[in-house]
Formats: sequence, structure tokens, C-alpha cells
Amino acid sequence: MTQTARTIIRGWNRYDDERSYRWPSYNDPFESIWNLQRAQSPFSGTWFNDMLASRRHWAVDSRTGELMGRISLREIDNTKKQARLGITFAAGYIGRGLGTEAMQGFLDIFFGELGFETMVLDVASVNERAVRSYRRLGFAHVDSDWRTAYYSDDLPRPDNPVFAHLAPHIRHVDGTVSIEFFEMQLHAEQWRAHRAQQAR
Repeated sequence: MTQTARTIIRGWNRYDDERSYRWPSYNDPFESIWNLQRAQSPFSGTWFNDMLASRRHWAVDSRTGELMGRISLREIDNTKKQARLGITFAAGYIGRGLGTEAMQGFLDIFFGELGFETMVLDVASVNERAVRSYRRLGFAHVDSDWRTAYYSDDLPRPDNPVFAHLAPHIRHVDGTVSIEFFEMQLHAEQWRAHRAQQAR
């Protein structure tokens, strides 16, 4: 377990599953595309299926014990000392800097006692809040891929002036929508340098 000014990060338990099911729905125009699957995996075969079954989860609580979010690791590669991040926060806790704060605490654990050397993640380019947060934490954009979403009239169109700046990241072709996802990564030495700069 570790703590930040406003969060407590601890191991996930089966009661947390029940609590997270009760989280309210998101009120976000892009809600339906946050978790689109990658078209191709960098791994294959039985080894990959076995690896996917090996995930680790942590709960993010408020200092008063409310379950605010979940942090997870998947695609754990102990040889490369690398894992892929997953993070979800309940709707009521988004936009308050809690995710960034919790990630600062978790990255200290990830690159410290857990002994990893590289964290990777994929994030929808249109999730501007998350992309800004990851960049503030030191993550670098290393690649991109496009993922197909089911067409929905509820999805914001790039010709809407409010979302015009996102047009390069959204494709509407023959009734389907594709969203650009960023692949980002952070190495242990970069994180330690970032923390040292913060301490000055």
C-alpha cells in the first residue's frame, strides 16, 4: 500500500469488483470508444493467452475509504521488466487531477519495489485529458494505430466545430468510425529524472 496527499493505493480484492459495478455511467461524448481493442496484438499463441490471464490490479481509494479507481497491469513481461498500464476512475472523480496523483504514487511502486524498467500504455488520442496527464508524467508518444468503432449518431463528428481540432484523429468512412490511439511509454530512468526535477 502507498499513499499520496489524496489517494491510497492498495491491492484489489473481490469486494472491489462489486463496488466498481455500482459506479455511475460516464457523461462523456466519447465514452463508447475508450476501450476499443487493438486490431493486432504484438504477441500470439498459447503463450499470449497464458500471459493475458496474468494481470495485477490495485484499488485507488480516497483518504476516507471511497473506491475511486482501479490501476492494472497486463502483458507483464518479466524478462523485459515491462508491463502495460490500465487505469479507470469513477465518473465523479474525473477531471480533478486524482488520476495523475495516483499514477505518481503507483509509478514509484512500479519502478521501485516491483522492479519494472518500462511501462507502456495505449490511449485514445481524443481522450485529451488522459493524454495531457500521461505527458505530464513523462510518457513519450512512440507509435499510433487506428481502431474501428461501431457507428453511432452519438459519436461527435469532426465537422462539429467543438471537435474540429480532433478531426485528424477521427475517420468516418462508409458508416464506420475509426479512432487513432497513441502508444506511449516511460522508462525507469526517465521517471527517476522526472521525480528528481520535481524535488528541486
